[in-house]
Amino acid sequence: SMAATKDCWSERVWNADPESGDRIQISFIDIARAYFNAKISDENPIYVELPPEDEDHGRGMCARLNVHMYGTRPAADGWHCEFSGTLESIGMVKGTSSACVFRHEERQLLCTVHGDDFTTVGPKSSLDWFKSKLEEHYELKEAARIGGGKRDDKQARVLNRVVSWQEHGLTYEADPRQHEKLIRELGLEGSKPVGTPCVKHSSEEIARDEELLEHKVTHFRGLAARGNYLSADRPDCQYAAKEVCRFMAKPTKMSVQDMKRLARYLLGKPRLVYEYPWQSADAIDVYSDTDWAGCLKT
Repeated sequence: SMAATKDCWSERVWNADPESGDRIQISFIDIARAYFNAKISDENPIYVELPPEDEDHGRGMCARLNVHMYGTRPAADGWHCEFSGTLESIGMVKGTSSACVFRHEERQLLCTVHGDDFTTVGPKSSLDWFKSKLEEHYELKEAARIGGGKRDDKQARVLNRVVSWQEHGLTYEADPRQHEKLIRELGLEGSKPVGTPCVKHSSEEIARDEELLEHKVTHFRGLAARGNYLSADRPDCQYAAKEVCRFMAKPTKMSVQDMKRLARYLLGKPRLVYEYPWQSADAIDVYSDTDWAGCLKT
């Protein structure tokens, strides 16, 4: 959105020639073996069992980790502290609302980090500088650099979301695999689509509802989690997915019906594409519901 919005950039950058170093691009960088870059402090040591191939395996000994290892609980936090320190050392300022957003005011860079994926927007020359600074610390791969130049990439994937640079602006599409898996795991291929992702239950239906059989609970929770993950990119499904997730602790037959309703809606609306035209914006309008959607439970 910021890449497509004039008010986020200086005139020099927004009006730059499509082949100049000032043109806007979006960079997609992946850090290789990210967690192994984060060192473990002496104050909080972590020990692991020795692997079978180690000559001391089975002798009552263990190993102390020097760096964080995938699968250990503190690993993600250790990596977050590591890359945050690196970004702040090169002048990036951490967001106040989100610790995963960084900005460099002078170089006009905005970076968001998810795990080992760095998505950064800014002028080409600044992105070149940013990449070189990261390379001083980490092994990395720049999967794509989309932009308006003739040699710039025009499409990229970030966390399996598809981002495209087009003549009229930018587009962003939700991960198409998630709804396919949801429909398949519910056995609803070929079913009749419905026009809405959820329905409002009556008080009588709620009173008659029964808990799900124990052997079906785990399967339901996995499906609910998938629907919740998809809803991050599908505003049309957010309310329906949220209602299903309310039953995570004690799934019921009605919650399964709600899940199937959501899947049948996705059969008819399999894709959702955000469009960000080249634009100017000076305000943001926010809307909210006044009666919590008339929920009879709360």
